[in-house]
Amino acid sequence: MKFVVENVSKSSGRLGHLVQAETGKRFRTPLIVQTTKAGSIPYLSREVFDYITKDTPALQFSLSTINHMTESLKLFKGTLGAYMGYPECLSLLVIRDTCTATPSGHNDKDTMPLFTRRGKEMLTATSYMDTVEVLKPNIYQGLCDADTNLDSAKKRITKCVDRTTQFMDICYERHKNSTVLNKSALFVPIVGGYSTFARSESIKHARAKGESITGGYIFEGFHNNGLTATDVDADQLLKVMTHCLNELNVEKPKMLPGAYTPPVMLELISLGVDIFDTSYAFCAASNFKALTFNFDLTKTEITNFAPFLDITVDSLKEDFTPLLTNCDCLTCKKHTRAYLYHLYNTKEMVGPILIMIHNLHHMMQFFNAICNCIAEDNIPDLIKLVKYQGHDAATDYSIKLNTKVISRNDQGKSFTVATGDQ
Repeated sequence: MKFVVENVSKSSGRLGHLVQAETGKRFRTPLIVQTTKAGSIPYLSREVFDYITKDTPALQFSLSTINHMTESLKLFKGTLGAYMGYPECLSLLVIRDTCTATPSGHNDKDTMPLFTRRGKEMLTATSYMDTVEVLKPNIYQGLCDADTNLDSAKKRITKCVDRTTQFMDICYERHKNSTVLNKSALFVPIVGGYSTFARSESIKHARAKGESITGGYIFEGFHNNGLTATDVDADQLLKVMTHCLNELNVEKPKMLPGAYTPPVMLELISLGVDIFDTSYAFCAASNFKALTFNFDLTKTEITNFAPFLDITVDSLKEDFTPLLTNCDCLTCKKHTRAYLYHLYNTKEMVGPILIMIHNLHHMMQFFNAICNCIAEDNIPDLIKLVKYQGHDAATDYSIKLNTKVISRNDQGKSFTVATGDQ
């Protein structure tokens, strides 16, 4: 896997490509990778996903949702992407499911907890690298302790850095000597919560031990995944990320996994972050919200845009307009708000499918607009538009757990939501 920087904007942001070693396929950055659960894009089959785009996708696989497939993958002769039904995809392996809140605690000295469908399992750096060699992804992250957030104590932050350096010493050695992973890129984790000092310590170790074999960097430990990522303190996050990016190799790609809001993504892209995932689109869809925020700089005079549309509100029962005017996704071309409202109330399985189609289409169009704005050097205008949506005050993009009229018997079915985020 190679990364090529093609254009750096004068005001902010950069354009580049990730180049897949086996096929030579190029994936434009800033890139949004498709989050998966158990190897599949949530709610969508491969055939349905083809209605959104015919382009070769970049898929993010989380070990916590696919670790039970390791034994069968040992017997499979193809790639991880081929096993999942996407033979030519760019595969990216992360450890935690970014769509679901990760429990805190359970941190032992030499192991890291992995919360799976079978319960908690303990990973060592050696067992993790054994699994990576079976999966053979195009990109994978190093093992790290990312159990931190804005409220983490200094002791917890120090331990997370120490344990990560211990894990990464083994990962570096295994990657360097592995014949199986010679075409896979290792994304080195940078941890340390919201402490710039701790992040610097993590960066020092990454530069001293892994500079020659590092394929990129992945920043963890700002949130606990799931809906918590939509509610991060943007000012604190940007302060820490500015500090980190000033200390790292500019030529390497940088990634932040999690359901960051569109304004936060834009700010991070302006700093030089290259890769995000679609967990924000999933978190919105699983909480009955269709994305409707405006990112078209030719429509700045319109002031009635909102970040998303809650399809559970009763005012939609006789609204026969599409989710978003002028959207050309399958959902908006074929169905109305009233129909989506009906699907929610009758708990039809097609409901979340249609909202996920729209949300993924909207996010992919958003990233196309970002790339165009970087090329035209007007990212600051896009940041202002997305952040304020034509209003005087900044728009709130955080997603709250939606538990409207849900009985205990309905929890976990189609549109319904359990007591924790999904």
